[in-house]
Amino acid sequence: MAVSNFLLVLSLSCVGLTFSVSIIQNEFQDLKNGQEEIKKLLKEVLYQFNKTENTTQTPKKSLNWSQFGSTLLSVNKLTFKDQEKVLVEVELSHTRQTEVGWIVDSTIIGANEYNFGTTSTGKENSTLYTIWCSTSVEFLELISLSTDNFITRYNIDVHVNALNAKKYYQSVCQGAIDDINSTSVAAYFRCLPELDSKDSWYQRMTIYAKYEEENEIIFNFLESEPNPYVNVTYERNSTATGTVVFSNRALEKFKTFLFLDSQLTLNLNDVVRSITYRYLQDISPENTNDEFGFLESIPNQEPLEGERVTISCDVLGRNHPPVRVERDGMTISETGDVYITSSRSTLWTTSYVTYLHASKEIEGNYTCVADGKSREVFPLYNIELKPRVRWDLMYDANVTDESKHLVLEGSEGLDVSCSKFDNDTVVVFDKGQRMTLTKRTERLEVWIPRSSQELEPYSMWHISCTATDKNGENTFELYL
Repeated sequence: MAVSNFLLVLSLSCVGLTFSVSIIQNEFQDLKNGQEEIKKLLKEVLYQFNKTENTTQTPKKSLNWSQFGSTLLSVNKLTFKDQEKVLVEVELSHTRQTEVGWIVDSTIIGANEYNFGTTSTGKENSTLYTIWCSTSVEFLELISLSTDNFITRYNIDVHVNALNAKKYYQSVCQGAIDDINSTSVAAYFRCLPELDSKDSWYQRMTIYAKYEEENEIIFNFLESEPNPYVNVTYERNSTATGTVVFSNRALEKFKTFLFLDSQLTLNLNDVVRSITYRYLQDISPENTNDEFGFLESIPNQEPLEGERVTISCDVLGRNHPPVRVERDGMTISETGDVYITSSRSTLWTTSYVTYLHASKEIEGNYTCVADGKSREVFPLYNIELKPRVRWDLMYDANVTDESKHLVLEGSEGLDVSCSKFDNDTVVVFDKGQRMTLTKRTERLEVWIPRSSQELEPYSMWHISCTATDKNGENTFELYL
């Protein structure tokens, strides 16, 4: 199996070079005089490289290790409680060709976007990436993407106990993927400091495949449990190793389009929750030039008016053309309220459209379009503004056996009506209450009574409900 030469679903690469001391020395030799603590850490890394370069337990076969995508030097978090703001500064060292961006909740943001509070400042041998974000942010990551498809994701804990936290790091990892024989492939990661099997880290792999004559890519996380198509084993040593054995049937199905995404996650559990390294390679038994496919996109779950909405379009393959997101067959233009960005490596491209404030105007049918030798259109999903049911909040309230809690969110005029499914009898709610969420949205909570016969063991009450607001309606069913 020839091994020739990824982001989220996402879920974000330089020609593979052998990891050598000279690269690191050239990268860090002129650090500023004021960075004394970082200097000490890097000297220790260089010492360990010299010490272990020829002795690290790696596979006997000589491997083409990826060049590291980026190295984390420090993270500084400052919390301004009176302003409900957090300032996060991340210092990275990386090659000039490396792309860097942020993920804030579900929004992809470039490294220098004034409207989003992001900036980058170049230093002699590193870059300082800064972002201002709200204390309400739940998910924050800084991602680097090198041209040879090596991705590094730094997950930042905005809510770490200390209001202000600064920490220095010295972790460097790189990956390799190589064939063992015609039906087996192995993925490796090695790091400095070396991996320790007693530490908190794990490796996982994903395969991306496509049937011939189809343009949709399927993907599957590889687990250790055997199955008729793929067997997987993982080894926790100083070099993390994952081995995949394919059946002949699987290789025949996907012989011209098979990609392996290998991932290593180090759990740090401090201001940086974790670092994930990802390395994507083409492991197809046969290569067809210019073959690519689309990945199915996961839509935003029922956006409300005023919320931020991101639509993504992902393409994987060889020599794939540029891609873009369209609405109702029309090109979307960037405006003050519409933000468009993209990321690209030799195998993977993602295009993003973000609406800063959702409104009726964003409703429509979204597609992913690739303009190559011919125009190829892949359906994404339809966006419609309407009330949404907060299923996750319906089990937290003080609910008794006599009532069922129903939670809805929507725009102005939010209301709900329910009836029995079998005879259309209108349901009279026990009580209801409203609360304002934003200047555009509100939450409505109602308690649905249960009649005495429904309290018997294993009984079930089937009702139909319709929630409405000024933008639309949402019909759903409940079983009490």
